[in-house]
Amino acid sequence: MRPSSPVRLLLALICAFALVGPLTAATAAPASAATGYQLTAGGTRVTTSDKSAKLTVKLTKNGKAVSKATVLLEYLKGTSWVTEKKVTVKRGKGSVSVKHAVGDRQYRFRISSTSSAEFVVHVVPAKFTISGSGAGHGVGLSQYGAYQLARTGSSTEQILDHYYTGATLSTANNNPRTIKVQVLGPPSDSRKSTTLRITSGGFSVAGDGKLLKIYSTPGKVAIGVSGTKVTAKVTLANGKVKNQTLTASTRLTLTWTGGPVTVDGAQGSYKAGNLQVTVRSGRPNVINELAMNTDYLYGIDEMPASWGSTAGGGAAALRAQAIVARTYLLTELFRLPEAQRAEGAGVPDCDCHVFDDQRSQNFTGWKKAGPSANKPWVDAVNATISGSNVQVLRDSLAGFAETPFFASSGKGGGTANNADAFGTSPLPYLVSISDPESATAPGNPYTSWTRQLSQAQLTSALGASEPVRSATVAETYDGGLVKTISYTTASGGSGSVTRTSEAWRTRMGLSGAWITTISGK
Repeated sequence: MRPSSPVRLLLALICAFALVGPLTAATAAPASAATGYQLTAGGTRVTTSDKSAKLTVKLTKNGKAVSKATVLLEYLKGTSWVTEKKVTVKRGKGSVSVKHAVGDRQYRFRISSTSSAEFVVHVVPAKFTISGSGAGHGVGLSQYGAYQLARTGSSTEQILDHYYTGATLSTANNNPRTIKVQVLGPPSDSRKSTTLRITSGGFSVAGDGKLLKIYSTPGKVAIGVSGTKVTAKVTLANGKVKNQTLTASTRLTLTWTGGPVTVDGAQGSYKAGNLQVTVRSGRPNVINELAMNTDYLYGIDEMPASWGSTAGGGAAALRAQAIVARTYLLTELFRLPEAQRAEGAGVPDCDCHVFDDQRSQNFTGWKKAGPSANKPWVDAVNATISGSNVQVLRDSLAGFAETPFFASSGKGGGTANNADAFGTSPLPYLVSISDPESATAPGNPYTSWTRQLSQAQLTSALGASEPVRSATVAETYDGGLVKTISYTTASGGSGSVTRTSEAWRTRMGLSGAWITTISGK
């Protein structure tokens, strides 16, 4: 029997419901369509651990900015979304600051059943702590190592043979010539004036080789620059002369009978030789011209003189330093063209042969040579001079050896190959050697150290294209100096950089390149 029309209609509806499931499930739409809301997230995506990330949100409903509402900022914890903050939206816009430890956190904004696209905030360390040991470039003589060797019975020759294996202790002519040492001036100093102060005795001032004035009492000479000319205003300590003006077209020379003389802005004081002032780059340039093999070396301040005392027990180390300092100076002179090497000449840019700082050797003049406590150093220099001969180091071809030196090897490490440190051609007598004596020398402040670098500093040192999340020493050179550093970035990228050890040290501003750990927080 065929059902009536109303019954047939009811059966058709039941069958249709069974095939497609509940109507709500079949026709469910995205939440934004259901509610009319739309959320758009913006703001900071990478920040450092010491700063907050500013997150922004835009809220519209049916295409129009919502005048006022409360939106939830949620982060993913495990598999669940957890509310971190409530955000007030006005005229369709809202913002919120979040701060948390190093790491990644996944976020979204939500209102009702509508959510923004998910996004990640990357938090990287604000600072990195570099831990290491040692000081200096690591090539040649280790000063603390030499001191310990001397204390334990090694001779000067044995110390030199240890650190410059294959070079030979020899002699050279005791040349009475003078050299020029820049004690103040460009490019390292930006002063446009200075004052030379004579502490005792009389002095004289010459301009361009012509005597301008002789004074019988101490005083001061205020130096200025007028175009390419040097100006000097003399004031005597007894008050009889005040601001007497003298001028030199190219060179002003000060000599004295007492001394020492100080130069405002210079690190030393000067009793030997003379002081000459020229103009370089519109600034006063002051050099101390003095005897090479005696007065200059007396003023080298590279090792504590106390090491050479009876109690210090390191006289052999001081003599080694004197020989190395002299040989270093000779190699620097012979690098110059003959015209610049000559007495009275010098490199035009500085009117000098060497600088008074780590660009050459640390020179403080009478400040080092004068005090009685420093007599062991003067004695050490004199011990390397014998009549017409002075002691030097020579290479296998009988030329002057290159004799770089530095403060201390890293703890448990050794010295560096010159090629690894400087990127220069390998020299057979500048090779890596074990240097445990450095770490055991008394008073060594470089057995361990830490240095903090900002995120920007480390990122720059590595040459990374985005902020760094972590870094580690991946490879070292002979002697334990850093060679390769690997790193990860905020977005999960990675890189690896190889440099000379000295490039790493200078780029990162470290005492030495014997790095053990790099940790961030």
